Amino acid sequence: MATQMILGVQLPQSATLAAFVGATNAHVRAAVAQVVDGRSERLFLHGPEASGKTHLLQAACRAAGDAGERSVYVPLAQVADQAESLLAGLQDMDCVCIDDVAAIAGDRDAEIALLSLTDGLRARGGRLLAADRNPPREIGLSLPDLASRLAWGGAVAAVALDDSDKLDLLVERAAQRGMDLPDATARWLLRHGERDVPALMQALDTLDHASLAAHRRLTIPFVKQTLATED
Repeated sequence: MATQMILGVQLPQSATLAAFVGATNAHVRAAVAQVVDGRSERLFLHGPEASGKTHLLQAACRAAGDAGERSVYVPLAQVADQAESLLAGLQDMDCVCIDDVAAIAGDRDAEIALLSLTDGLRARGGRLLAADRNPPREIGLSLPDLASRLAWGGAVAAVALDDSDKLDLLVERAAQRGMDLPDATARWLLRHGERDVPALMQALDTLDHASLAAHRRLTIPFVKQTLATED
């Protein structure tokens, strides 16, 4: 694998295109796959939190690396104070995936570094995937040219997951952990737990540890008791 890590940022094992579930944002996954396959050179993803943007960027980075290409995932919200120097060293990458672009909005030096990166990648045929909550022109970037460059390949909007997608996500993530999560239990979690995706994933983590410790199946009574204890 030729995937480069930024300051020890590790890609989760679940970060694959195959693990991206649900029909709501299938069009976004398809657009990202075109960049991974080299059919498109760049793409900007935007949409609300927990709509799958980060998963797709990380999955694209992993897929390019698995194909023997030089790829890197850059979470700007985590490395904003070093963004200028980090971005300056990525022009030789085959696929660069940049998350949370708004984290450098107003930082002129970092914006110039990202602008130079977009031009450098285009000059040598490298691909760029970038993402934020809002489209490029609504992020608050101080360089109009940067907003234009980020939008060159088009912008695709992800939307919040519906209940069907969340159910699929719960079952898929449980299976990846080696857990048997019955549909009835997953539906109970959706009806009675916190419904946002990060909270659902946290509940799944809690249940994973509890079921292993107690050697119990994920029945509704066991799940109810475990999460009540956590509260």
